[in-house]
Formats: sequence, structure tokens, C-alpha cells
Amino acid sequence: MKRVVFRTVVVALFLVLIVVVGGCAKPQETGGELKILSHRLTAHGFAGGMPQSTATVTGRAQNVGAVTINYARIAVNYYDKDGRFLATASAIMQNLAPGQVWDFTVLFQGPDAWKAVKYDIAASTK
Repeated sequence: MKRVVFRTVVVALFLVLIVVVGGCAKPQETGGELKILSHRLTAHGFAGGMPQSTATVTGRAQNVGAVTINYARIAVNYYDKDGRFLATASAIMQNLAPGQVWDFTVLFQGPDAWKAVKYDIAASTK
């Protein structure tokens, strides 16, 4: 009988400890809010003897939230003049503090990069 009472008391204390510790834990912040401020596309033709060209989207993004963004990503889909998809590329920044501005560059390199004349752009923090 004493063993049953002892086990019950130990289990009850353990459950109280879990509730107390869990209740005191601070909620984890998930990240800030990333806003793209500006962006533009530049495409370059072939250089040298290599069949390589580049298309680059450059711009500025800012953490407009109140907490540091652990992982920020700018993704760009590149398209030709007829709207045909060419490629996706992205740039990543870690630990972007509240209010901090990020000058990003998203580079697409390949034989068809010079065809890029249209693009869409998106920011994410996941």
C-alpha cells in the first residue's frame, strides 16, 4: 500500500513539475516580416568562349518586423519574352535584425539566361 501511495505522489509531483516548467517557458518567436523595397532585372549576353550568359535580379529587402529573421529568402522565377519559364534562383540571408536592410542579388547563369526579360519575385522567412 505504501508503494502505491509513494508512486502516486511521485507521478503527481512529476506532472506538476511539467506544468510549472511548461507554463514558464517563453513562446518561441518564429521570425520577422520581410518586405521587398525595390528590384530590377539585368541580363547579359555571352562572354568569352563559353556558352554562358547571366540574368540578375538585384534589389533591397527589409525586416519590417519586431524580431530577428533567422532565415530570409528571395526567390525569382525567370521567363523569356513569350512568358516561357526559364529557371528559378534564390538568395538567402540569415539573422536579419529588425529594421535591417538587405541588398540582395539573385543570379541565374546558363546558356538561356540572356533570354530572361520577365520575372516574378517573392520573399519568405521559412
